Amino acid sequence: MLAYLKNYFLNRSKLWKTIMIISIVLFMAILSWLLWLIFFHAAAAVSEKTWSAADNSAAAKCPDCVRRRIDGVYVKPDQANLPPVAVMIDNHPDARPQSGIEKANLVYEAEVEGYYTRLMAIFASGDTIARIGPVRSARPYFVDWAQELNAVYVHCGGSPEALVDLIKSGITDLNEFYNGHYFWRSTDRVAPHNIYISSDNFTKYSTDNNIAPTAYGSWQYKEDSPSPEASSSDEVDINYQVADFRVKWVYDKTGNDYIRYANNQPELTADRDLIIAKNIIIQIVPAAAIDAELRLKMDDVGSGTATICLDGVCQPGLWKKQSALSRTEFTTAVGQAVKFNAGPTWVEVMRPNE
Repeated sequence: MLAYLKNYFLNRSKLWKTIMIISIVLFMAILSWLLWLIFFHAAAAVSEKTWSAADNSAAAKCPDCVRRRIDGVYVKPDQANLPPVAVMIDNHPDARPQSGIEKANLVYEAEVEGYYTRLMAIFASGDTIARIGPVRSARPYFVDWAQELNAVYVHCGGSPEALVDLIKSGITDLNEFYNGHYFWRSTDRVAPHNIYISSDNFTKYSTDNNIAPTAYGSWQYKEDSPSPEASSSDEVDINYQVADFRVKWVYDKTGNDYIRYANNQPELTADRDLIIAKNIIIQIVPAAAIDAELRLKMDDVGSGTATICLDGVCQPGLWKKQSALSRTEFTTAVGQAVKFNAGPTWVEVMRPNE
């Protein structure tokens, strides 16, 4: 063996060939790595530009379209200002999974008595939705948010304060107690978590009562622009005080939107659809119990702090609502109006200590 090695290394021709082969292999490996790196960055750059190109093409395909007032989506002018319908949605564990919530243009989530949360889903797209609910009762702060949109307010009963506010407000009140023929009770749920309505039924109610579109203040909207720093692992935690109502929104960079999670799993509707939002607003609103039933009063008229999440980034912000009738305004921390992405928005209303 030693003699063989001695002869091998003395043979300069073999040694030189070996060195050349190793050098070529290393060169090809480095060249392949550099080409992959260049391609990867080029693909990433194209991906970042795709959103504005896609959004611009959506407008280009419909040159006479305008942004829909409720969510900024481009639609034909006659679809831009349909009467909003605000439906109170049950969020008790026995009411899940809900129906129709994934098709709402705007959703408010806030606590009621017992630290439970309730949802108010707002529909103004004209889409046909076969089943929406379960429908639950009114609370005064939800009435305030419905007022700012001049919405038809759909509910089943309500707290004494909410029912008084509904009378004072003058907004269109579709209460199941007095308009039961527009609703139905499902046999697959136990009461009171079994009341439903459809888009056809609330459209019929609007037709029966000659409800016409009414203008309301619109937020500002922009084209999608995902942040280069955003990651699909980014999460927005909504830590309500009771574990059954804690959720999180997980950013999905592929769609530049947020997917709602509960118990560390995507939260699905009754039709097994994901709940997806383009914008998440965390609005901090002081609240306190006002009666023996622990019903809440929320200081939703006034001003306070907020967190605005879109394009994979959350930033501190401010909110202001001058009266029950005025639209809540959201601004950056320095007072500039927030420009939201077109599509569904969820407003997560939380107390300062949550």
